[in-house]
Amino acid sequence: SWDVVNESATDHQKGLLVPGSGLAKSVYGIMPGDYTYEAFKVATEVFPENVLLNINDYNLSQSYTDQAKDLLSRGCKVDIMGSQMHLFNPQQCLDIAAGKEIQTPDHIWGWNERLSQARLPIHLSEITITAPGNDERGRKIQAVITQNLYRLWFSLERMMGITWWNVVDDCGAPGEPSISGIFTRDMVAKPAYYALDNLINNEWKTNLTAKPDKNGQIKFRGFKGNYRITWTDQTGNIQTKEYYLK
Repeated sequence: SWDVVNESATDHQKGLLVPGSGLAKSVYGIMPGDYTYEAFKVATEVFPENVLLNINDYNLSQSYTDQAKDLLSRGCKVDIMGSQMHLFNPQQCLDIAAGKEIQTPDHIWGWNERLSQARLPIHLSEITITAPGNDERGRKIQAVITQNLYRLWFSLERMMGITWWNVVDDCGAPGEPSISGIFTRDMVAKPAYYALDNLINNEWKTNLTAKPDKNGQIKFRGFKGNYRITWTDQTGNIQTKEYYLK
């Protein structure tokens, strides 16, 4: 985490490396407040043009969006805006299961609306959903929360990717929960894995068999992405075409 320490910084700037500020202090030491601006400028110079550059933070307040917008206005190449969500505390997942208002749709739509102001694709680069118990009930709660949150995140217009932080149990950094993976330590798939598998390989895939109308057209509403279209032509031969639906 970073703290802006120059006296001229406004309250909303504190906690972020805001371009134009004086100095920033972190656990790693003192850095120039304009460090992010300089870093993006250097990255643009040394990386090929097709490399995507991301900005990322766990702070999803308005000041983070302002920081990204400021970098863009000053000519920085920022391609993706990263965000994070960690339910490290097992009690949080028990509270969600009990109906408490944690990671509600209103909460998620709120930070999504703020981040979307920068008009960049959004990448949930780190997410943790802890099983509140290494038993059948705890794993089932983890799976239900996983399914509900992923459905909501997937519905956001600018969401371009979601990355699970600790995929295998007990493989996180010191202090992180040991049962927050979608696989056990012995690589046995947990219910949360099957929840994601069902979403990705069933619910979020468009499978359609249809006959064309009198004009030879087929209309359907489908998910964006790669399609394989197969049909039988007038001579009875099977044809296949790859298509990307934007």
